[in-house]
Amino acid sequence: MLKVGTIGFGGGSALIPVMEKELVHHRGFFGEPVFTLHTVVANITPGALPVKLAAFAGGRSRSAWAGLLAAIAVALPGSVATVALVAAFNLLGPAGIRVVEFTAVGITAFIIVLLAHYITKVMRGGGPRTGVYVGIMLVAWLATGTNGLVALVGLLFGQAWVVEVPPLSAVGLIVAALVVIGLYSLLPRRTALVEVDPSIAVPLPTVGPKILAVVLHLAMCSAALVLALVLAGPVGGELMGLVAFSTVTSFGGGEAYVGVADGFFVASGLVPSGLFYGQIVPVANALPGPILVKVASGIGYAFGFELGGPLLGLGFAVCAFAMAIGACCAVAIAVITAWGKVARSAFMVNLGRFILPVICGLLLTTSVSMLLANAEIAERGGVAPSPVAWASLIGVGVMWWAQHRFRLHDLALLAGAGLTSLVVLLAVAG
Repeated sequence: MLKVGTIGFGGGSALIPVMEKELVHHRGFFGEPVFTLHTVVANITPGALPVKLAAFAGGRSRSAWAGLLAAIAVALPGSVATVALVAAFNLLGPAGIRVVEFTAVGITAFIIVLLAHYITKVMRGGGPRTGVYVGIMLVAWLATGTNGLVALVGLLFGQAWVVEVPPLSAVGLIVAALVVIGLYSLLPRRTALVEVDPSIAVPLPTVGPKILAVVLHLAMCSAALVLALVLAGPVGGELMGLVAFSTVTSFGGGEAYVGVADGFFVASGLVPSGLFYGQIVPVANALPGPILVKVASGIGYAFGFELGGPLLGLGFAVCAFAMAIGACCAVAIAVITAWGKVARSAFMVNLGRFILPVICGLLLTTSVSMLLANAEIAERGGVAPSPVAWASLIGVGVMWWAQHRFRLHDLALLAGAGLTSLVVLLAVAG
């Protein structure tokens, strides 16, 4: 898992074939049906997909303790590198941060391309429900991001448009979605629920070790909460609560977590927008390993650094790292333990059908926030914000076309976008 966490660029679903090669074909820990079951449960539960797969694999092939260590191992390399780079930015001074932020403008445009691919995949996967998916996505977008959308449109035309529509937070949106899905699931079924593929209906190990695994991961969450309270009192506990809740409400992988984290940490003012989109998100996307844990660790460091310097930042990075891993694994292991009973339940089926369009609405809000953050970076650097917003949109279109036309690797596009924005903005700013 350390190897996968070191070489696994792209996060989320991109790590599935890497883990399958290591666990099934290379090491032979278990066969294809078991890995398929793991992948299905990891996809329908919230949190970081590679972390959940690692916990499942370690727990099944060895022990509950091995599952805990495997989950930590797959997230460790990328998270350590993310915190190290975010910490280094604070030592670079204004000139160094300026270079990083100018580079981040291009990387942000590339991230929006990734989000667009994800949204497109979800919408296409709707099949006959595509119209419903689009409707849900637009409602979620307008509920959370109307103010930002109006501000962006005004910016593109050189105007300062401001509206004061009370936005629904990411927490409120997801809770509301879960309530609606739950109520909808109570209605009489008009059609049969989706049948579970027999190939993944494999026998599960005894329940005891899995209960122990849930307890271990919850104990790690508790330890993170206690340490945060010791370090900073109630405000530290509040941050850990937000990390836990953002993790267990993040369906759809690392890209989706960016949108959820924006609503939890940026919109609430705990982490500045420029820091989140100018440093944490670009760094996390450029490094290997699960994006969710990297972003959570970066948020923890930034929060702690603001409170009391680098040592406190490191302490909160460790707390956020442990809380994110423990929270997503505890939920996922509980689901796989009860798989036979919950797999065909109306709530789980409807959750799988309808939660992702809600997440897509958050991602649209996130994309707008990213474009506005690019404009803020440009303005701080002495560059007109409106042309930068237009250039970011054009860059998204160019990268989308280039990726489909030439099948360019994500790392090539990411590096090219970052280098281009750095060179152009430095030349314009002088």
